Amino acid sequence: MSIATVFFVAYIANAQWGPGGGGAMKSMTKVGHFYGKVVDSVTGKGIPFVAVQLTGQKWDSASQSVKNVVVAGQLTGDNGEFSLSKLSVTGHYVLQISSIGYAPYQKAISFKLSKLMKGKPAIQNGSDNGNPTSSIENMVNAVDVDLGNIKLQPNSSQLKQVTVNGEAPPMELKLDKRVFDVSKNLTTSGGTAEDVLKNIPAVNVDIDGNVTLRNGSPTIYVDGLPTTLTIDQIPADEIDKIEVITNPSSKYDAAAGSGGIINIVMKHNKQIGYNGMARGGVDEYGKFNLGLDLNLRQGKFNVFADVFFKQIEHKMYGTSSKDTAGVSSSNTELPWMDIRQSDTNTMNGYFGFVRAGFDYFADNRNTITLTGTYGTGNFNSLDLQHTFTDTLPSTLLNNSSSFANSSSTRQFHHDGLSLLYKHLFPKEDEELTASVQVEQGRMDGTSNIAITDFNSDFLPYMYINQLQQSSGTNTNLIFKSDFSDPLTKKIKLDAGVMITAVQSTSFTNIYFNDIIFNAESNQFNYDEQIYAAYVSYSQDLTSRLSFQAAVRFEQSMYSGILSDTTSSVKLPVQTYSYPFPSAFLTYHLTDKSDLQLSYTTHINRPSFSELVINNYSNPENIQLANPNLTPSYMNSFELNYLNQFDKRNSFLASAYYKLSDNIITAELLSQTYNPELGQIQYSSTYANANYAYSEGVELTSQNSVSDWLDITADINFYESGINATNLNVPDTAKPFLSYFAKLNLTFKLPANFDFQVNANYLSKTQVPPGGIGGGRWGGYGGGGYGGITPSAEGYILPDYFVDAAIKKDFLKNKKATITFNVRDIFATAYNKTDMLAANPAGIPLYYQTTSRIRDPRFFQLTFSYRFGQTDFSLFKRKNNNLPQDQGQDMGTGE
Repeated sequence: MSIATVFFVAYIANAQWGPGGGGAMKSMTKVGHFYGKVVDSVTGKGIPFVAVQLTGQKWDSASQSVKNVVVAGQLTGDNGEFSLSKLSVTGHYVLQISSIGYAPYQKAISFKLSKLMKGKPAIQNGSDNGNPTSSIENMVNAVDVDLGNIKLQPNSSQLKQVTVNGEAPPMELKLDKRVFDVSKNLTTSGGTAEDVLKNIPAVNVDIDGNVTLRNGSPTIYVDGLPTTLTIDQIPADEIDKIEVITNPSSKYDAAAGSGGIINIVMKHNKQIGYNGMARGGVDEYGKFNLGLDLNLRQGKFNVFADVFFKQIEHKMYGTSSKDTAGVSSSNTELPWMDIRQSDTNTMNGYFGFVRAGFDYFADNRNTITLTGTYGTGNFNSLDLQHTFTDTLPSTLLNNSSSFANSSSTRQFHHDGLSLLYKHLFPKEDEELTASVQVEQGRMDGTSNIAITDFNSDFLPYMYINQLQQSSGTNTNLIFKSDFSDPLTKKIKLDAGVMITAVQSTSFTNIYFNDIIFNAESNQFNYDEQIYAAYVSYSQDLTSRLSFQAAVRFEQSMYSGILSDTTSSVKLPVQTYSYPFPSAFLTYHLTDKSDLQLSYTTHINRPSFSELVINNYSNPENIQLANPNLTPSYMNSFELNYLNQFDKRNSFLASAYYKLSDNIITAELLSQTYNPELGQIQYSSTYANANYAYSEGVELTSQNSVSDWLDITADINFYESGINATNLNVPDTAKPFLSYFAKLNLTFKLPANFDFQVNANYLSKTQVPPGGIGGGRWGGYGGGGYGGITPSAEGYILPDYFVDAAIKKDFLKNKKATITFNVRDIFATAYNKTDMLAANPAGIPLYYQTTSRIRDPRFFQLTFSYRFGQTDFSLFKRKNNNLPQDQGQDMGTGE
């Protein structure tokens, strides 16, 4: 009797005994063998390092049920071949093949011995004429199956990191977040993250670079973690996606969620072979930018590097008027003053950005990524400001003029290092991630302000020279780990921990006419630690109804020391511990539409500057700290309806309400006239008000009208207010409806042309609590419009702007692209405000209007060239004839 005959006698016996018996005989059935080759459907060449996985069913004695498990898997060799052996010949399997740059492949396979047992040979290689030996040979062939060449289809959407593909949707709507593929946005080419965010639905960026999400201040993440980088220090061409999370669950930092989270996802190419992009551009001021992206993947390593350099020039023009009412905050009489101001500001400089690192694919389940970043920049600002003051009743100066010439320089340096580990378990969707990130940002600045005051006869009577020197360093250390485990098909458990340590140091020296100003000159050291852990439980209650309940526990501690030239103030260690629950309830209306109700909680902790640092840099607005501030606690509700008509057409409707108790705002302390300066001075501090609220409805639509036109539209109706009656301030928590709208049109034209238009409109809206201004343009060098606006009923007046761009692809395979874009094409992006301040008795103190515009009708030309070869092996192995079963094994689940 032949060996084959002995095997099949054992096979028949085991088949009769069933899955519960015949231990020795059962092990003898593990002689099955699948093998084949994975090839590119276009070139026909073998694809190396493709993940090949075989899943099958296994009896689980604990649950007394059959479960799907991974039974075999490996990466293909250099020539694309794979070999999976020692498989049970009685099993039914699913073959899954995946590779970056290709569409996934899946097929059910088995050895089909049942047909042979019924006298139906599985392999017809000639007539056996009833020969038993021939039938046995067919059985042997049946357990040694050649799957042939398996063709993978290239997936063009995987190339969107370096190309603009008109066929992929520019926005992906989800119930918990929105994901925007910013490679579709032609108008931001050669810009920064500030330009990118201006065109994201629900997001606004003002003239000072301050970002709001639904009229709240969001937290900016980079690759899922907080960063010391500002949005004008991140190159737009290095950004892959923008994720907007309007109501973050307990999985996220509790303080980050109070205004939502904007996560900037950087490009990270993992294509096999080498590829990259070189680009360069020039703008209307003659400033240029250069960039280079490189990526190399071979074997278990993927190495990447991005370099960017940009020259910067900005011009801003502004006007302001302020009329005082002639009374102080305590109703005492003051001079009536009419103040008119004009301002021209020019800023020149540069910034550079480098990001490099590598991925190490230990196997298909374990990946380690190390990334380092470095940024540097220098910005020089020149500000020319003219102020005219008319005073009644007549004083020493019934009218006067002031000319301020301000020059400043600012340098920044950023260093960052992150290490990420990711482990995929054999069970589908079970994974563990852990990361460590260290970042340090340093800012140094010097400002010289020369002020000359003239009397009504235009004769100079006062000279003021102010020199300000400052330096600050922020260091962040973040450890984060998350674990996800689908306990069953309907139940999922998520858990994680996060530790954040922040250290800030700063010093400021201010001199007036070469004499140091002791009250403002100071230095501080600040430390903060936040320890957090969360657990989340999700379950499908029915085929349509599911829920997620989570809770996050955080303990925050911070302390600091503030010293000036005469004294030192130590802030004792402040400790706060809170639980932050969240809940999500989702109902699947149809296969394409969902309804979700969510509830989350968040915290807003007072900053160190609000607690201990007094700010005297603007003589008109003295800002004092308040060491008695306490955190503000927020409850947030959101109702979402999503209809995903198809891949390229979707609609999202959201209704939201946020209520913050103990909100931190500004409180007016005094208003006095300074005869030496000839102006009224306002003294303010920070305080906890009763509450603040925000509510609204947002509608977002993504539509592909045809193959040549994509439309993305967003409109947000909202109102907000603050109740500070405990601070003797009139209640401003009154309904005032505002809205803003965004429209994106992308046209795919003949001859490889694309044309894009982005339109933005903001209606009249209330100034958020705490006032406006600040940012990199605030104070001197920005028109003097920044600072606190306490007890003020303030409004931002309507404004709109339109950006446009046209792109042309050329050369073979569209490797070269030239893009011409114009921002604020109609020169309408004016930032205008109306402010009316009143004392606790409701008597008006002053009325102020401002108007500013920056870089109207600004154009830029950018050229880019893509290169690379995705199926090219850079480092040939010395021995390419190794057996394929000696490839990179993934392991098994049995």
